[in-house]
Order: sequence, then structure tokens, then C-alpha cells
Amino acid sequence: MLRDVLSALGYDAVVVCPEGAAREARQYADCVGEVPPGLEAAVLVDVATLAQVPRLDVPYAVVDHHVVGDEIPGVRAERPSCSEIALRIAEEAGVKPKRESLIAASLGIYADSVKLLKADGDTLRTLASAVDEIGPLEQYLGKSEENPSLKMAKIKALSRLHIYETKSGVVCATHVDAYESDVANMLVSAGCDVAVVASRHGGEVRAVFRSPSVNVAELAAKAAELLGGRGGGHRGAAALAAARKLRKDELPALLEELVRLIDASAMPLR
Repeated sequence: MLRDVLSALGYDAVVVCPEGAAREARQYADCVGEVPPGLEAAVLVDVATLAQVPRLDVPYAVVDHHVVGDEIPGVRAERPSCSEIALRIAEEAGVKPKRESLIAASLGIYADSVKLLKADGDTLRTLASAVDEIGPLEQYLGKSEENPSLKMAKIKALSRLHIYETKSGVVCATHVDAYESDVANMLVSAGCDVAVVASRHGGEVRAVFRSPSVNVAELAAKAAELLGGRGGGHRGAAALAAARKLRKDELPALLEELVRLIDASAMPLR
């Protein structure tokens, strides 16, 4: 969506998806996996902390629906989805987006708002204007089988799962090599009040937080400060990254440390 806006304003814009696009949106998003050479500037989309993106040596700004995170100049608003902010920017710029961009943005709203469960009136009105152009979303939501690598990541995460009883409810903690967000969403959908999923990436340790009831943005920021890293997000979904070299067998201890930030008297159930 923002690529269409920038192109209409005379810029040569490319979309970079370091971790790839969602399966349903892949054919519409038209993005590359690596940051191309020769950039003059970058717009960071749906980014709460710079730990989520590759190192950038050019000026940058953010368009984001998290209010807690690194202090990055740009457009921030606490909204159910980032795609609706991009749609509003296109509308205010007087730009008519391409059909493929409208499809991708609509799928983004649908996914970010948890199939519209978190959508408010403004979200639905923004989505309605896009759907008027592209038709019902059901024709774009594929029913293909789950990625085998993602399936294995979920199985391994369940085998490493630790469950705690806390003042904030049931906290579920585990670690994976990839697909942290997908695993965290799975745990919340299974009934966990808070999900914490850790992983190692080079010399960094990362943690993803999800919760329908606890403000995990504040939790991620607090944990990042404790670990000497960066973190943030919005109330129900957040992340942190810290420069720590840990072995895989040290991740459970880190997870317990993060759980104790939620409740110092957390009781292990498993």
C-alpha cells in the first residue's frame, strides 16, 4: 500500500519482507527478502523495535500500530492493524492503490485483527471501502496445508512447554528456532493467558509475547531494559531482542526469568 503511495509521489519504491509474507498474501505482496543496495531512505512498517529489522544505514521513519517501542520518527497509532493505517495514508494522499495492494491490505487487516475480533468501527469502515473494490475476502483466503516447517516448530514448542500459574492467569513459556509469533499465537488460542516464546538468532536472544488480557508491551519493554536490549509492541502482542549469546539449554532459565517478571511467585504446573 505504501509502495503505491510512494510510487504515485514519484519515488522508486520496493517492499522488503525479511521473514517473507504470509501465505495468503504472498502472491499479492510482491516483496523481496533482502534489502537491496543503493537505498536512499526506508519506511519501517509494523515495527515496534529496530531489533525486528536488518541494520539500516539510511534515514528511516515508521508506520506502526504499536505505541510502545523504540523512539522512531513517523506515524504511530494504537489500531487493531497496521494495514488500515496504510489505507488511510493512501486515502489522505489521494492515491488509488492497485488492486493487488488492496487485497494484501485487506488480508492484513483480517489477520492482524484476529479475523476481525479486535476490529472497531473505524477498522470495519476502512476495510469496507477496500472490499467494495475487491469483493468478499473468502475468495482470497487459501485453504492450503500448513507449512511443514511451521508444523514441526509447533510440535517442538509443545514438547518444550513449561506452564505456570500466576496472578495474571496461566503463563505458557517455550523456545523454538523459528516461527516465534505463530507458536505464541497457537498457545494463546489454546487457552494460555500469556504466551512467551524465546529463540536464538546469531548473537541475539529474542522473545515474543502474546496475551488477550495482559499488557505485554509494557512487559517486553521492562524485560528488554533488564536484559540490556530493545523491546515493545502493543497491548496484546510484543517482542524484545537482546545481545546475549546463549546455548539452547540456557533458554528455559531465561524463560523462567521472564515469567518471574509477570509474577515473582509464579508456580510451575509442569
